[in-house]
Amino acid sequence: MKNALTYRVESSLGAVFISLLSLFFIGLMFIAVKNFGSDMDVMTAMDTNHIKTLAISQSEVVLIQDWVKNNGIVLPEGSGFRYLLRKYPDRPWLD
Repeated sequence: MKNALTYRVESSLGAVFISLLSLFFIGLMFIAVKNFGSDMDVMTAMDTNHIKTLAISQSEVVLIQDWVKNNGIVLPEGSGFRYLLRKYPDRPWLD
């Protein structure tokens, strides 16, 4: 049973509600597409190795080994000389 006085109000409020809900989901889709683009940029940068890697020469490896042995430096398990380069940026083994 429909009330003739409120039928138009209910249908117009329903249309407004559906319109706002659809605008909300369309906005979420635009945000998702924008974030997907920035995520792809990050993944591309990581895949192509744009990050500069440090190269250690063989002579510097020998100096580091001697310095570690003489000073009793303990390296964490699973880390190599790159750990020392991050921890000691001034490279004391070259002195």
